[in-house]
Amino acid sequence: MGGRAGQVGMRRLARWKTGLICATLAAGIVQAQNSAPSNGAPHGQASASAEKQLLSLLRQPLPGRATAQDSPAFYKAESLYQYIDGGADIYLLYDFRTLLHQDFKSGDAELTVDIYDMGKPEDAFGMYAAERSPKYKFASIGVEAYQSQGILNFLQGHYYIKLAGSGAKAGTLLDQFARILSQRIGGTLTMPSLLAQLPHEHRVEHSEQYMRKDPLGHAFLAPAYVVAYVWGKEESKLVISIANDAAGAKARLEQFAKHFKETGECVAATELGAGGIRAKNSFEGNVIARTQGRYLIVVVNPPQNGAEILTKTAQSLIRTSGSQ
Repeated sequence: MGGRAGQVGMRRLARWKTGLICATLAAGIVQAQNSAPSNGAPHGQASASAEKQLLSLLRQPLPGRATAQDSPAFYKAESLYQYIDGGADIYLLYDFRTLLHQDFKSGDAELTVDIYDMGKPEDAFGMYAAERSPKYKFASIGVEAYQSQGILNFLQGHYYIKLAGSGAKAGTLLDQFARILSQRIGGTLTMPSLLAQLPHEHRVEHSEQYMRKDPLGHAFLAPAYVVAYVWGKEESKLVISIANDAAGAKARLEQFAKHFKETGECVAATELGAGGIRAKNSFEGNVIARTQGRYLIVVVNPPQNGAEILTKTAQSLIRTSGSQ
């Protein structure tokens, strides 16, 4: 009974943070639930293949001669609430596909492994980034990992892996499990390629996010990458809103300008580039924006060299596939 109680405690610990984040995101569920995989294979066949792939990641041998406790459990979009009640919303928003949950025991240590198949690397990154903070302790596992007492979570490919452990030498076991899972997943260890095109100077490390819903509080800006920058004591945010094409980016800019005209002020700023604007209101502060191909580029609370940041970002995005 003591081991089972410990496993339950670990599950609660692993779910706690997700539940806090998800409370405000339920409105995006309907859209996410209607986003079904479209790989041409029958749903049952695709599901069985995904489950087989997930199980292969936890094949023996495993660190610490860990042995599975009970059978592995799989959760889909319609059943994820059964595992993280109150915390499933954000996963569905990022087009969650399948979760493999498995408990292990190694000596006096107990370990919970949750492997979330998010379907696409950008959605796995978005989910991972939604749960991390720049203040966390990071580790070089997978694309990126963060850890705290009894927890180690990391990102790799289209997977978001969450590990929780307790008992003697649990910290060592978590690290070993994470590394063997990373090795078995394989692939290229890179962040979303667009992030590499954005300015690195003054960037707040580990602040990057991929937002599927309401970037800056505006539904029409989604999806978008958001990155924080610091100049002295002032923080700015660089937002890259991704439209389907240049016409879509222009339409987003027009909506953005209309919002500020209605709530504050907005003026044309041709010196900023294509469709450039300067705008402000009492609750969002100052912003500058322009388009580049299918991207709308926004700087919130721009520093003195904000125009230069917009220009450099636009020039970098020209080199990004599909920006024209």
